Amino acid sequence: MIAGWDIGNLEVGRRISYDVGANWKLIIENFMECYHCATIHPELTEVLPEFADGFAAQYFVGHGAEFAEEAQGFTVDGSAGVTVIPGVVAGHDRKYYAITVNPQVFINLVPDHVIFHRMYPVGPDRTVVECDWLYLPEVVRSGQDLDRSVELFHRVNQQDFDACERCQLAASSKAYAQGGVLVPSEHHIGAFHRWVTEQLTP
Repeated sequence: MIAGWDIGNLEVGRRISYDVGANWKLIIENFMECYHCATIHPELTEVLPEFADGFAAQYFVGHGAEFAEEAQGFTVDGSAGVTVIPGVVAGHDRKYYAITVNPQVFINLVPDHVIFHRMYPVGPDRTVVECDWLYLPEVVRSGQDLDRSVELFHRVNQQDFDACERCQLAASSKAYAQGGVLVPSEHHIGAFHRWVTEQLTP
C-alpha cells in the first residue's frame, strides 16, 4: 500500500525540529496510541473523528482513519489541501495512515503529503525530533501555500511532545521500571517493549 505514495520521489516542503524533554521511547508509545487524542488534539479529531470516539490503538495492519465528512483535506481547518499524490488510489484518498518503523521513525500518510519524523536521542530525558512534510515536486517548486497542511501536524507535534514531557516527570518511578502496565489492545506497544529489550540483551 505504501508504494502508492512514491515517497522516494517526494520533496521536502517544510522541516521543523523539536527539542523534546522526554525519552525517545515515551514519544513512540505516545504515537502508538490515541487515548489522549480526544483531550489534547482538538484540531486532529475534527479531521479524524474516530480518534475522538475511543479508537485508541492500532488494532490491525492497514487500518486507516477516515476523514470527517465535512473535511476537504488534511489541513488545520479542514479545507482542501494541495494536489493529491497520483498513486494514492480510491479507498485511500480520504484516509490517514500511521506507520512506526523501529527504532525511531514515524511515517504519516495522507492523500496529498507525507509527514516523516526522525528521532535523535541526546539523553535519557531529551530527544530531538526532526519532522519533514513531503509533497509532490511540482507542489514544492510552485511555491504553493503549505501553511494549512503543515500547521495541523505541527500542532499535533507540539501537543504530543508537551504530553511526553509531562510523562517524563514520572518515568523514573519504580512503577515504570518494566514499562508500566499494558492492556490487551496495546499489543503493539508490548511488541515494541519486547523489541527494545531484545536489542539491549547481549
